[in-house]
Order: sequence, then structure tokens, then C-alpha cells
Amino acid sequence: MMKKRKLQRKVMLLIAVVAAASMAVEAQQFTPDDLNTWSFYGQGTKLVESHNSFFMKEDPAQSEGVMIVSPESYGENVVVSYDVMTLTPASVLVAILSASNPGEDEELTVSENYDGSMDFWINDVESYFYAFRNGPHNFTPFIRKYPVPEGQDPALVSYEKNIMHPGVFYTVEMGRKGNKLWLKVDGKKILETTDKNAFGGGHVAFRIRGTAGEYAACLIRNVEIITK
Repeated sequence: MMKKRKLQRKVMLLIAVVAAASMAVEAQQFTPDDLNTWSFYGQGTKLVESHNSFFMKEDPAQSEGVMIVSPESYGENVVVSYDVMTLTPASVLVAILSASNPGEDEELTVSENYDGSMDFWINDVESYFYAFRNGPHNFTPFIRKYPVPEGQDPALVSYEKNIMHPGVFYTVEMGRKGNKLWLKVDGKKILETTDKNAFGGGHVAFRIRGTAGEYAACLIRNVEIITK
């Protein structure tokens, strides 16, 4: 009887270990050099800055927006965090989660002649848009779902005020767990919502865009993507 109980305890312990392993969190850290290998789209400049940051800037003359897109696709449970500094007052900063071709596909196809414009993201890609600095576009922070479901407001949820200023590093976190989505700035959760008809997984992208004829530029560092 004693041996049987010991065996049962060992079996239960093994089951617990396997269950814990299946729920393990995987965290990826990305250096500026890593970000420099992500796909870059639009008319502008990217480079690894000497103070351990990744730099992006639009071409002031002809840009429709610039962005980098992760080479890897992530599932429906993903958290993206990084530090970002806006370098021009006109800069709008956005992070995109679960960007994929329409349907069940978790991959993302981008045309070679893509110019960086928003039409592609609004009409041709399934994604969640986290706009955390968009005062220059006369909006407050929001989470949007593209394409916009028929008859629905484009914004799944919006914040009541703008809170980010140029020349300051902020830590932003965009996350989703299944159909739950949230946005944090400097550890404070400012947006949270639920999408009853949630998309599957997809790629991560960081996008910037200027306004009123002025260009956008930013510094990014300490990028981490956590999956479960």
C-alpha cells in the first residue's frame, strides 16, 4: 500500500510538471541589431543608433509612413513591450498585433512596391492597431480592428486624453490573450477591451507617421515579445 501511494504521488508530480511546462512563458528580447533585420517598408531611414536604440525616420519629402514588421508570426496570446521616444512633435506612433493575410492564414504578404500607406493596413490585412501616441492626428489613444466590421465603430476602445510627449522615453505594452486586448503606458493600463470575434495570430509591426506635412521619427529600445 505504501509503495502504491508513493507511485501515485510521483505520477501526480509528473503530471503537474508537464502541465506547468505546457503553460511556460516564452520571452524573446530583441536588440537594435535584431530590429534592423526586420522587414522595413515605406520611404525613410532606419539604423542602429549609437546609444543602443533603433532609429526610424520618414523621408520628409515623400513618405506615407514607415514601419518594421517581425519575421516571425505569433499566436493569439502575445504581449509586446518596448521603450519608445518620439523625436518630432508631428510623430504618430502605432504598434500592430496579429497582422496577417485575411482568413485563417497567420502569415503576412506585402507587395514589393508597397509605399507605406495606411490603405494596405485598413483594407488588405487583418490586424489590431494600438495607437498610443496620435495627438497629431487629433485622436486620443485607441485600439482598432482592421478591416472594420460592418456597422461598427472603428475603435474597439479609446482613452480620454493624450499622455505622451516628444523627447521622453515611455514604456508601452500591447497585449492580447485570446479575445482580450489591452494597452499599458509606463505600467498603467489605459485601455482594455474584448473582441468577441477575435482574429487568429499574426505578425508584429511598429509604424510611425507624421502629419501636416511634417515627418515622424522615433527611437526604440528594450523590445520584448512574450508568448504563452
